[in-house]
Amino acid sequence: MSGSGDVMKYVTWIILILFLAALVFFGCLIGSRVDFYQYERHIVSFTSNGIQNGATARYDDKTVLINSVNFEVMCNKLFTISERDRVRKIPYYSDNEVIAVEVDEMNYIVIIPVPSSKAVYLETRLDGKKRNFYVSDKYRIYERAISYVQPEGFYGPNTLLNEP
Repeated sequence: MSGSGDVMKYVTWIILILFLAALVFFGCLIGSRVDFYQYERHIVSFTSNGIQNGATARYDDKTVLINSVNFEVMCNKLFTISERDRVRKIPYYSDNEVIAVEVDEMNYIVIIPVPSSKAVYLETRLDGKKRNFYVSDKYRIYERAISYVQPEGFYGPNTLLNEP
C-alpha cells in the first residue's frame, strides 16, 4: 500500500511543478505585453514633450534643435516599430557614431548603428524607465533618422545649435 501512496506524492509534485511553470510562463507573457503597451504610451509622452518643449539631436559633433514636424514624424515612424527585439545589454559604443535624440536629461533615445549592417540598437530612457532594443536592418532606422535630424531636415529645416 505504501507504494501507491509514494506514487501519488510524485504525481502531486509533478502536477504542482507543471502548474507553477505554467503560471510563470503566462506571467512573463502578460508582463511583456504590458511593457509593450507602456513603451508605446511613453513614446506618445516623449513625442508630445518634444513638440511642446523642443527636442535636440546630437550626432557627428553637431547639436541640432529638431523642428516639431520632423520630430513628430521621426518618433511615430521610427521609434514605434513593433518588430523590435528587447535586449538586456547593448555592446559598447562610442559617442561619435550614434544619434542621441533628447527631450530632457530623463527622456532620450540613442540610436546605435550595428557595425557592417543597417540594423540598430535603441537605448531608450522614457519617463525614468530604461529599455534596450534591437531593430533589424530592413527598417534602415539610422539613415532615416539622419534625414530627420540633419540641419536641412526632411519636413523643413532644423536649427543648427553648434557645429564641429
